[in-house]
Amino acid sequence: MRKLFTMLFVAGIATGAFAYNDEKSVEIRQTEAAKVMVAVNDAPNGTLTVKITDSENRLVLRDRITKNEAFAKRYDLNALPVGDYSVEVSDANGTLRTATFNTEVVVKPLVYSRVTAMGDNQYRLLVSNLKSKEVTVQIYDGDKLIHTEMIDNPQGLHKIYTIDNPGTPEGISFKVTTASGFEAYVAAR
Repeated sequence: MRKLFTMLFVAGIATGAFAYNDEKSVEIRQTEAAKVMVAVNDAPNGTLTVKITDSENRLVLRDRITKNEAFAKRYDLNALPVGDYSVEVSDANGTLRTATFNTEVVVKPLVYSRVTAMGDNQYRLLVSNLKSKEVTVQIYDGDKLIHTEMIDNPQGLHKIYTIDNPGTPEGISFKVTTASGFEAYVAAR
């Protein structure tokens, strides 16, 4: 009987500890390549500590925050070397949330393209082209070129193609090329 009460007591403490972390709504979000936002949606109980460490677990920044209402705070890490960083938000009772992110700047493509199979041998091609003035579309059935088209539209393309008698629907692919040098093969999803 004593063991049963001891087990129930320990389970209650453990459940309370997990519930404590669930009640705190702390969000850590990377807003740009080297910028992070910590948001606390409820009034914190006491002082919060935000620690940012590098990939070798060296402390880069420690911030103690004393607020009695919900808040959001941004951290700019542009002065630090590119790499992996961890953010930990904690209070007197322990860690509330952690997150890891990389500050490397990712260059977004100047051209975005996607093909969607619509059924009945129809395919929708979407091309968003921000820089080039010309887009060349080539359609392949397996390794055989079955259609070539030059589009003169700087804003992009949204077009439905009907393929007569394709070898196999899975074998249809589109090659998108721009005058600025972008080239990608896109298969239907």
